[in-house]
Amino acid sequence: MAPPGRPPAKWWPSRKPPTRRFDAVELDPARREVVHNKDVSMPHHSVQLAVVCQEGCYPDKKGHVNQDCYLLQTAFEGDDAQLLMGVFDGHGSSGEHCAQIAAAIFPKKLEAMRQDTSLESHGDRNESVPADMEISAYARAFTESNLTVVRELGEKARSSGTTAVVAHMIGDMLHLGNVGDSRAILGVSAGTAAGKAGWQVVEVTHDQTCFRADERERMRREAKDPVMFATLGMILGEVPLCEDFGEETIEAADDPPRVFLDGQSYPGCAFTRSFGDTIGKGLGISPDPELLSYQLDSSVQCLVIASDGVFEFMENDEVLAIAEKHMGDPFAACEEIVATAYNHWATEDTRADDVTCIVVYFTPKKSAVEPAAAVESKKNWKILQKTIRAGAIKNRPALRFANAVLAKVAIVMRKRRGSLAMEDLFPDFEWQSVEKIRRLASLKGGMKLGGLKLNE
Repeated sequence: MAPPGRPPAKWWPSRKPPTRRFDAVELDPARREVVHNKDVSMPHHSVQLAVVCQEGCYPDKKGHVNQDCYLLQTAFEGDDAQLLMGVFDGHGSSGEHCAQIAAAIFPKKLEAMRQDTSLESHGDRNESVPADMEISAYARAFTESNLTVVRELGEKARSSGTTAVVAHMIGDMLHLGNVGDSRAILGVSAGTAAGKAGWQVVEVTHDQTCFRADERERMRREAKDPVMFATLGMILGEVPLCEDFGEETIEAADDPPRVFLDGQSYPGCAFTRSFGDTIGKGLGISPDPELLSYQLDSSVQCLVIASDGVFEFMENDEVLAIAEKHMGDPFAACEEIVATAYNHWATEDTRADDVTCIVVYFTPKKSAVEPAAAVESKKNWKILQKTIRAGAIKNRPALRFANAVLAKVAIVMRKRRGSLAMEDLFPDFEWQSVEKIRRLASLKGGMKLGGLKLNE
């Protein structure tokens, strides 16, 4: 225990300031922390992952230190079926300390909360997800981590804080928690559509910024002090005050809406949730996370977790395209995503923010579940087979013709989508009733299925 009047000893890690100065934005590989390609065997997937945490470049700012941190723990809680990952993006004069404390304490808080019998915990595919945030061990780990940041930094946490986006994988269940504007996206294999293969973006976090009307309303409900939302242009009187901020886009982020004490020009936070930032807690800035649980089926190829240094100028699709290009080499993907983000900063600004990226690739094992759409398509395909054949079962030539019809349908559909996509084959069909197919099963004059004539 520290002697009276002396602050407690700093137990969290910190970085030394850089000695090199730059006249323009330049990426310095010496100012980064990395995790090279790491293989992890999970119950239903083989996992490859890597991390790059790159310090930003501020030519007009002396001694800028990276305020981003990451969290990576394999075999979390001593369990090979668990993987814990996260990104923390600090801000303010003590932002690095906020992020370092949060990254260091979060795993301990999560483990402690999961052992608390008064709380409910998420688990693998066989366990339910807690519905009540008040008794969620995961949610409590976020709020307890925030309390640690505030307690350790005291007054330094008034206008400093950090975001936190955490992914806790148990078996094939991905449990995500998010506070702030760092982001997580999935890359999901879309098969072949119109002759084009590729991954689709699935957003599994939603940036908590003042662009969101639901967040502004939440803050008004929770605020103890009068709160105002405005852009800097509005504060300076350049444009009229209003809350018609539109959609959050890269262009709109040039002057985003911010949180202010009504009639004042502070604190000016662009995010609506964070750890720390005690000056804004009376305005509704919250450490409570938004939670989402997602089962990783065999179509999920990739997870990207990154700070807003990546997404400030990069769209989700651009990030995911790089990840797809480097499938099997997550470190190469991280390096290119970080380098591309830096190039955008160099072009669009006179500085570069800190940039952190975690890339995770998933290779499904036999026990991985199939996508729900694929399961439904196979079910409907069996209905189609059974019903068409039923109309010709007493006539062998007709049965052979029915089988030929089915074969042609299968071939054409595989060419079009890479799988049997029944929603395209019968876009208006009610699958709960087979009467429509029974009428088609006469096989007289040819059948047209989804616009495709099949007796050619």
